[in-house]
Amino acid sequence: MKMTQRFGLAVVSLLLICGVAVAGSFVLRQSGDIPAELRGIVLSNPIALEQQSFATAKGEIVFPPPATGRWTFLAVGYAQCPDVCPFLLGNLAALEGQMRESYALATLPRFAFLSVDPARDTPEFLGEYVANFSDRFVGMTGEKSAIDNLTRDLGAFYRLGTADADGFYPVDHSAEIFVIDPQGRLFGKLKPPLDPLDVTSRFELLRKLLEQEKS
Repeated sequence: MKMTQRFGLAVVSLLLICGVAVAGSFVLRQSGDIPAELRGIVLSNPIALEQQSFATAKGEIVFPPPATGRWTFLAVGYAQCPDVCPFLLGNLAALEGQMRESYALATLPRFAFLSVDPARDTPEFLGEYVANFSDRFVGMTGEKSAIDNLTRDLGAFYRLGTADADGFYPVDHSAEIFVIDPQGRLFGKLKPPLDPLDVTSRFELLRKLLEQEKS
């Protein structure tokens, strides 16, 4: 499942050049209220995400979940993905490991993977797939309408390809990591590859920015 960072970066760069990863995504607006370290990451105006029902290996969930005080890092893709998704999830696993040194489990961000390919990615299969990277990762999928609604709100992109003679079909999809705040809003996005130390540091700034917004 693991890939070298160099190969993963090459894959993601290719997607960005081809316009696959960025198609349909939003443009971040700059604001003087956003710290310089977070510009290009944080949205000036967080986007409220409509809750949708999804299936996981442990049963049905609502996403984004009701306010629990926890942030979420979300990747979008599919388990049959030969390169980008394994790289993204491996990158997130490294980030989770780094964050566990700074945050208690109760405040550690949750890490989720949305499969846009429910025909092949059953909840049980997804549970096994994400467990290869971390036993705390949540793998979820659902009805096309729920997937479409969430990806629309995120500004994410996906497109199912044409099946070959063996029945395999690729899926083009966004390669960003979507950062969702405890209020269930899209707060920002990260472009891989992620440096665990750097992202952990920026995450603390994200938390402080949200606290300032509340005050």
